[in-house]
Amino acid sequence: MNPLFRFTFALVAVAAFFVNIPARATQHIWEVTSTNHGQTYAYGSEQSRAWKMLSPNNHLALFTTYTNEPFANGSNIRYDTFTFNFPQVKMGSDGETFFYHASNGLNLPVAAKRPGFLGISQIKLLPTAFLRVRKVHGYLTMTLIVGDAPLETNPHTEIGFQH
Repeated sequence: MNPLFRFTFALVAVAAFFVNIPARATQHIWEVTSTNHGQTYAYGSEQSRAWKMLSPNNHLALFTTYTNEPFANGSNIRYDTFTFNFPQVKMGSDGETFFYHASNGLNLPVAAKRPGFLGISQIKLLPTAFLRVRKVHGYLTMTLIVGDAPLETNPHTEIGFQH
């Protein structure tokens, strides 16, 4: 076989391989910080978390409770309950999905109603979003991280508390 032919064949084969690989555009990420903040125990933990829809704007909200329980016992245990509103994330026309309207005109899905225990619907974040909880000296800030594609996160470093 002619060496020039082999070289040309190899070059065409490599080019065909790279042309068939789907190009992944750079993922865009938006941060949607709650309009609310909270002050709780500097040392303590989150006890519960539930996503809800609040009227009249039909926006997404997070109801959460913090406790000093790991560091207190008996009658010294206290609970702090908070509501963190995300008025920028609203229910879509389908009545099932919450969307964030990005500045570039995209409507990004953030959360959706899903059947839960005994058929009672629950609101769950979609793979395109996750919640970042910042708790610095007890001061709480909740931020939704929203992407235009499913987010690849490490839940042990990105979603947890940042003291």
